[in-house]
Amino acid sequence: MSIASVLVIYFTTGCVAGYLAGLFGIGGGIVIVPVLTIMFHEFGFPSQTTVQLSVGTSMAVVALTAIVSARVHHKNGNVDWARVKFLMPCVVIGVLIGALIGASVSRFVLLMSVITFEIAVAVQFLYQAFYTREDVPLKSEQRSLPAVPMLGCSSILGGVSSIVGIAGGSLFVPFLTYCGVGLRTSIGTAAALGVPVGLVATAVYLAVGLTAIQGLPAYSVGYVYMPAFAGCVVGSLLTTKYGAALGKKMSVRQLKIAFAIVLLLAATKMIAGLGQ
Repeated sequence: MSIASVLVIYFTTGCVAGYLAGLFGIGGGIVIVPVLTIMFHEFGFPSQTTVQLSVGTSMAVVALTAIVSARVHHKNGNVDWARVKFLMPCVVIGVLIGALIGASVSRFVLLMSVITFEIAVAVQFLYQAFYTREDVPLKSEQRSLPAVPMLGCSSILGGVSSIVGIAGGSLFVPFLTYCGVGLRTSIGTAAALGVPVGLVATAVYLAVGLTAIQGLPAYSVGYVYMPAFAGCVVGSLLTTKYGAALGKKMSVRQLKIAFAIVLLLAATKMIAGLGQ
């Protein structure tokens, strides 16, 4: 495969990831991780670092796309900044722990982690879309978790996000909607929380990867593969705002169904990657 073809694939991956980041507040890692995992395997990168490189590179891209996505959602009035400030410290602690785990565990464990949560969240969203009145937003007072369980859950979600290479939207959106936050506000708030998730996790994957003297391909900085990072970032920054604009027009039920389809497609790709 020529260098030009590879860069086109990276750029296209970034475009799709950016669009989904704006639409769902998910950061795009759900797309980036499986695509890069498959590509790195095809390139013959050492198998023991393939997934870590994919996740680390994804987190670096996510850090930037989340900033753009959060800014657009803020302009649309869909970010609950009070909730972001409340949850952020525990989210960061979870991300630190999760990233350290993710940079060390086996490829199989990482892949199974991604597959499990993507399928579970997709099933939940499809159920809500077809069997509940999702076009009527929940009010925050209808369902509320006490502060301590909410902070504990946010820390766990931050940890899982950094392990599987996402901004956390596919985890934080259903969590926030369960807590009674409307879907559009949940998406915007999840996008804002994706900023610290991406930045902190990237720092950890960079630092841990720098100690992995063997098994890293050229042009890697820690567990971030710079050619893939550059191509995905350029593509994602071009499309994030368009995804957010579409999300503003779609109904809540349409968002749920579309989100579930994206998750199931990503899980399918990861299942295919188990045998590689």
